[in-house]
Amino acid sequence: MLTASIHGSKIAIIGCGYVGLTTASILSLCGHTITCVDIDTEKISNLSQKKLPLYEPQLKELLFNASKNNAIQFVNDLKQALDSEIFYICVATPPKSGGSCDCSKLYSVFHDIVRECSNTHSLKIICIKSTVPPGTIRKLYNVVQEKKETLHVVYNPEFMREGSAIDDVLNNNPIVIAAESQEAIEIVEKIYSAIIHSNSTIIKTNFETAELIKYSWNSFSATRIAYVNELALLCRSLNADISLVIQGLALSEQLLPTDALKPGPGYGGSCLPKDTISFANVLEKNGLSSSIIHQVINSNQNHVAKLIADIFALLGTHKSQKTVTLLGLTFKAHTNDIRNAPSISIIKALLDKGIAVKAYDPKATNTMSELFPKVEYFDCPYEAVKNTDCIVVLTEWDEIKKLDFEKVSKLCHKKVIIDTRNMYDIEILKKQNFRCITMGSKCAL
Repeated sequence: MLTASIHGSKIAIIGCGYVGLTTASILSLCGHTITCVDIDTEKISNLSQKKLPLYEPQLKELLFNASKNNAIQFVNDLKQALDSEIFYICVATPPKSGGSCDCSKLYSVFHDIVRECSNTHSLKIICIKSTVPPGTIRKLYNVVQEKKETLHVVYNPEFMREGSAIDDVLNNNPIVIAAESQEAIEIVEKIYSAIIHSNSTIIKTNFETAELIKYSWNSFSATRIAYVNELALLCRSLNADISLVIQGLALSEQLLPTDALKPGPGYGGSCLPKDTISFANVLEKNGLSSSIIHQVINSNQNHVAKLIADIFALLGTHKSQKTVTLLGLTFKAHTNDIRNAPSISIIKALLDKGIAVKAYDPKATNTMSELFPKVEYFDCPYEAVKNTDCIVVLTEWDEIKKLDFEKVSKLCHKKVIIDTRNMYDIEILKKQNFRCITMGSKCAL
């Protein structure tokens, strides 16, 4: 069992940069005793003299009030912090010349902690806040597992903006905690208990998901900023008002809020495909020939192509002797619109390979049969899956959501499903021995 005390824990912060010092000030607010460690002797000397190496609102007051009360001390040597129960690694992970992440400082500090704590009999937590590529924390965790050390590895990425970091941590941003040990997750969560409030979002997950949350958060922010900058250049060319364009753009959250986004087989319908292509043309005519919109169009096309490749891979050899069932043909539920639906590209690709195609959709059979008369259409999803080699779910119709997979398992030839909408309970599919490919869901088999 982990023995770290929750209130008044002894915590080491390794790396006295922006993240490290902000984390130290927040954790001191939570009532913990902090030892900040950095190999830069000049930096530690300045911090000990209450000289901050960076400017961040509220940070100087929080940090040095805590140090005045002996809640925070600054040292050069990790050995001076070995009585800590939790070691937060907050070192920089800058890009290398080729773009890959330089984790050398992280690895060095991690191995130093493991080595220095190898003879202790008390369980300790190494909590990493540095931003790292997916797979990095798993490698570090495996190091501890191989050595059978009494250490737990936790990933707890930071989400803060320079200029508002303290306010962000206290009021706005999520607490993401990843570990293989539920006990370690609970202890790190309780470390923050003093600042957790009714509006706090706490995400507990595995290492890879947490690493991707951090990267996708920053990249999404960068994408939105870059998109607004492109719009600003376009406004300059067209004599439009960027502030009002942004105001109108912000209202899109009401129709498609970020927290309602879901993966799928690709966008379709009458608006998005047509208007992105047309907008790309407008951008080109105004000197923006490789815009974010161009990349969006390419990305959507590549996404559908990848889905088709997945179907082919699952079918294996002798494709002309195989049958695929498509459940859902419209680009989304609650419409009979098949314009630019991903199902069209999929059907074309399957028929070109001589693959037999069956389909079920409660609203689109008549219009799709005009385009593809060779497809066999059904009024019942159970009839559509009979003797099929692969089921591809494309639309979130209620009739498709509520399939009885015990019944389906007795009808299909091969128990293979590509669930592009992540609709199904993986445990139910496992019981019926289905192989299921999802869109990025952890439950994929």
